Amino acid sequence: MFRNKATGATLRTLSGGAAHDAVRTSWNGGTSTGAYVPSGTYSWTLTVAPADKHGASATASGSLKLTGGAAVRRDHVGSDGIGDLLTLTPSGALTFHQGDGAGKFSTKTTASGRPASIMAVPFGDLNGDRCDDVLVRLNSGAPRAYRPGCGKALTASTAYTTRGTSGWNQYNVLTSPGDMTGDGRADLIARQASAGDIYLYKATSSGTLSARVKIFSKWTGYKKIIGVGDLNGDGYGDLLAQDTSNKLWRYAGTGTGSFRARVEVADNWGASCNVVVGAGDITGDGRANIVSRDTSGKLWRNHGDGKGSIGPRAEIATGWQGYKALY
Repeated sequence: MFRNKATGATLRTLSGGAAHDAVRTSWNGGTSTGAYVPSGTYSWTLTVAPADKHGASATASGSLKLTGGAAVRRDHVGSDGIGDLLTLTPSGALTFHQGDGAGKFSTKTTASGRPASIMAVPFGDLNGDRCDDVLVRLNSGAPRAYRPGCGKALTASTAYTTRGTSGWNQYNVLTSPGDMTGDGRADLIARQASAGDIYLYKATSSGTLSARVKIFSKWTGYKKIIGVGDLNGDGYGDLLAQDTSNKLWRYAGTGTGSFRARVEVADNWGASCNVVVGAGDITGDGRANIVSRDTSGKLWRNHGDGKGSIGPRAEIATGWQGYKALY
């Protein structure tokens, strides 16, 4: 039996017949239907019953790390099921900071040569190669979907697909909360700067984004809107929104392309933060976390509780004021 080590969910159960002297089994990293399971750490338990049906069964257990499985939200570098962070410097260098599974970031994968005027959105697997992609809005307003491949830097020569010619400069927020529609694909949320209207761009099976659909009007009272992933454990992507009085609200995804009514998560929250990012699971427990940077350049983590709320913040790094943007 194979279980996800973070969540405890059973992914595959294998059985066999009688054997003598030694018992051997193998797992191809798939479900019983042949689908890929997400990359990450799994525990296994082997149970062997005595052939004569007398006495107790023998058991053995352990854990293994699966790579090359289905893409996990925000896992761009390690294919280990742990979320990563993307940064942009004033000189145009894009860097993936690999999550270490203990709530911090370790190694870096960097490529330079980008204009510092771009906006990047770490995204899910659009093209089906089991590696997460990145949407980039150019200064011209043209959107591109880059496919760097698992563990690869996002270079100027990375393959991409255009997502239109222009017009995306109308948005002052672009973020991916994960799967909003229940089809297993990540979706995109955009806020129009002029009116504050919120639009959904649904990902399609062909690797494109569908035409936008307006789902909210006049969200001008929020200074930050964060695609946080599945914060409440129901399998659908959620949003966090920080209003101008520094209250933090959760909008839980319904799985049908919309959100439930907002619920307050925290009061007097994040006044000193100039960036807040839904970084995925960076602690290895299967729960979504958020990462924020304050005005002094300190980096903080708030741990998701899996029930729709977050714990107190913990300092995880200093000296991050040199980055122009965190995604």
